[in-house]
Amino acid sequence: MGLFDSLFGRTKLPPGKTDALFALSTAALDIETKLDSTYGAHAAIVLRAVDNSSYDAINKEIHDLLAVGGKDFQATVRSHDDAMGFHWIIFEGPDLEDAINGLHMTADLIKQAGFADSLLAAMFRFGAWYLIYSYRRATFYPFVPTGHSSRNDSREFRIRQTLVSALPMEKDPERWYPLWDPPI
Repeated sequence: MGLFDSLFGRTKLPPGKTDALFALSTAALDIETKLDSTYGAHAAIVLRAVDNSSYDAINKEIHDLLAVGGKDFQATVRSHDDAMGFHWIIFEGPDLEDAINGLHMTADLIKQAGFADSLLAAMFRFGAWYLIYSYRRATFYPFVPTGHSSRNDSREFRIRQTLVSALPMEKDPERWYPLWDPPI
């Protein structure tokens, strides 16, 4: 950010940080044993909407790369634009490692295409709750919806406390943004 940006109040969004996503691989055992939760075969990247033709090209490239993975990659990919205008790239498959690798590869492709600032979050389903990764803060936080616009705060705090030693968890609950009605 330059001097004129500071003077005129313009801020540049930080690029998405993708590498901390791999910490979920080691935390998976704690999620299974300590939280009695299993991966729900759905994960997604949430992107701030930009020109759809650009996303179409990225989606095609993602599908082409996944086809190269063949039998070793057991996830399917689809896209969804929600009512709030966010673009979702959704991975469906039974293996959490495939989802993590697919999301990381997708985020890297998005960054290479020049859209790093559109990376908002990655979301993983674990039964009735979700684990959300904030690309901007490189931290995870739990989300336990209990209805259309309500959530179980106490369960979220218990999940955070359980995973804090295994994952970079967001400390500030004010930054635990809900993603209502996720398509995963």
